[in-house]
Amino acid sequence: MMTASLKRRVEVLEGRILGPGSDYSAQFDADALAIYSGMAYLDATMDPTYHEVEPTAIYARGEELRNKIYGPIIPAHLDQRLKRYTKASGEFELAFGREPKAGDVLCYQHLELTHSPENLSSHFGKLIAAWQRQLPHLPCPLKFEIGGLFRRLRPERRNEPAKWEEDFTVQPEIRWLKIPEVISNTDIDAMLTIPAVVFLGVIGDKHRCRPAIDEELQAAATELPSREPTGFMYGNQRFCELLVEVMGA
Repeated sequence: MMTASLKRRVEVLEGRILGPGSDYSAQFDADALAIYSGMAYLDATMDPTYHEVEPTAIYARGEELRNKIYGPIIPAHLDQRLKRYTKASGEFELAFGREPKAGDVLCYQHLELTHSPENLSSHFGKLIAAWQRQLPHLPCPLKFEIGGLFRRLRPERRNEPAKWEEDFTVQPEIRWLKIPEVISNTDIDAMLTIPAVVFLGVIGDKHRCRPAIDEELQAAATELPSREPTGFMYGNQRFCELLVEVMGA
């Protein structure tokens, strides 16, 4: 499938850059990319924060690898993809490795697969293990337990221990309801929501969608995600969501 082929090409490129011939070990490079991609999950309420990781050699190497593999970050005001980005299009892109086009269908099932406990455990497990190897002087501010992501919060008062708080935003049911076209067609009291949306194309610079009707669900050849998203893909989705929220789009 096209999606599998695209992801395979990315994996081959990553392998070439992370493989023999580098001044760094393959483990160091893999850890560097995992840590750099995971910075989108850190904010100022956590302990430690992004600012304590940014000056390190592992972060610098991660940034270098990210630029070699995926190209440098485009300023938000010049990034045409980001201007089109919505919560729905971001979920479709994570699942299928491309932006949606008119007629494409995004189902809740897709989110259940891409944000499954197995995928999330693998993703955060790699990030946490990389952190423990490369940043042993800093406690990792993330942990993944019993299907949930927890964040280590900065103490409110001096000499108080840090507290752990679950981040429910990684869960598929929460992410589905964060899509405006879904929540506006959801009866929270009755716990009833729509199973899918269909994309209408780019309208007014944004990917637009509406609830899918039964005929569209039956007629659409809805391709299921073929592979587990990479750590970079998860981190990029989180980063895009933060930027779009800040930009008010």
